Amino acid sequence: MEQFSDVKELFRDVVDLRNYVPLSSSEKKKVDLMTAIEQKEKMILLTGEAGSGKSLLLRRVYEELKEKGNNEVHFISNPYMETEKVLRFLKDLRKGLHHVILVDEAQLLSPEHWEMLRMYADKGNVTVVFATHDTDVKKLLELKHFKTRINYIIRLENVSFSEMQYFIYSKLLRSEESYIANMFKKSDFKKIYKFTKGSLRATNQFMYKLFDVMEFFYNKSPHKFNRKRVANKYIEIAKMDLKGN
Repeated sequence: MEQFSDVKELFRDVVDLRNYVPLSSSEKKKVDLMTAIEQKEKMILLTGEAGSGKSLLLRRVYEELKEKGNNEVHFISNPYMETEKVLRFLKDLRKGLHHVILVDEAQLLSPEHWEMLRMYADKGNVTVVFATHDTDVKKLLELKHFKTRINYIIRLENVSFSEMQYFIYSKLLRSEESYIANMFKKSDFKKIYKFTKGSLRATNQFMYKLFDVMEFFYNKSPHKFNRKRVANKYIEIAKMDLKGN
């Protein structure tokens, strides 16, 4: 069914601002992060479990900072692959301007780059935001020279049930096939939440797989397919497929 092919793309697990859904919890964290940056704090950690939405939030902050134009803003999406880019940023920082460096997947930084960024932040005209996993933050805070220099630690939590429901509905209503949103009942969302535990990445992966399953059954027997609700077997198959990966 072509509709399911299109709808499942809304849940592809990629960092794409077109798929950004402004949830109340993440919007609060975004305000906290923007405030810390505007106050020119030196070093800020954005943390959370894998799939909590750190990358998308950091990209959103990057775009908003660029629009404001008050700072020189740099975004590093993959420190491991962009080593030269990191070094170039540090060498070319212009004096007299405040620079904001947003580092996604900061756990991929080498110890040398962590230290270099810390040293530049200490000079006073650089704010560095590191987005990294919770487990990596614990390791970082064990290092002596970071204990007194990290000004803010902003943590993204997994979303609540109501936010997950809103997240899914919002994406479905963006589709031209918005009737599909009405196929989902509260009991369906409860099953999805129990499986994904509020992880936005897990939610995207689950919904993508679910629509893949629904597309298969529709193509197999379109006359038997129920357009009014999501059959429980589709949810169970999606769960089994994801557990098997």
